[in-house]
Amino acid sequence: MQTPALNKSSLSRLERQRTLYRRYLPALEMKQRTLLIQRQQSAERLATLRERAKRQQATVGRELPMLADTDVPLEGLVRVATLRLGRENRVGVSLPTLAELTLERTPYDRLAQPHWIDTLVERLETRLRLEVETRIETRRLARLDEAVRTVTQRVNLFAKVMIPRLEKAIARIELYLADQERAAVVRAKLAKRKLAAGGRGAMR
Repeated sequence: MQTPALNKSSLSRLERQRTLYRRYLPALEMKQRTLLIQRQQSAERLATLRERAKRQQATVGRELPMLADTDVPLEGLVRVATLRLGRENRVGVSLPTLAELTLERTPYDRLAQPHWIDTLVERLETRLRLEVETRIETRRLARLDEAVRTVTQRVNLFAKVMIPRLEKAIARIELYLADQERAAVVRAKLAKRKLAAGGRGAMR
């Protein structure tokens, strides 16, 4: 901010600017709080998804211990057939959503495969859905992190830099104008005394 002129016009301009910033700051702080809540919720959802994936993996290990040493080909049993992302706006932040997810099973001969293959396919579908949801939630959290950083920088800029600078400049101008006003009063009094003294001298 350039050094403002020490006059009433400059004082009025700075006061209007301060009023505008003070009016804008609460809206920014509200957005910051809302984004922090959204970020916390996203972080909790992501933690839940990761925990579900961890439990599901442990469940598969208990239900299908034969997977550890089987020669049955398991690759490509389930794949993503359709994946479509949507968008939602949260406090001005565009976040990805899962609009559509379709999984496709690769056909296999049940008579030629072990009896547990159907259970495995179901578990693979669950795992794939969790992976997709986890990736999307990870992206949502990253977007919210970025938004929180940005709005926090703006809040700090207004609250800790711009408004204090304006208040300091306003106080400086007010002090200067008050000094000028006092000086003007003193000069007026001195002039009045000189005028009165001159009048008395003339009367003599």
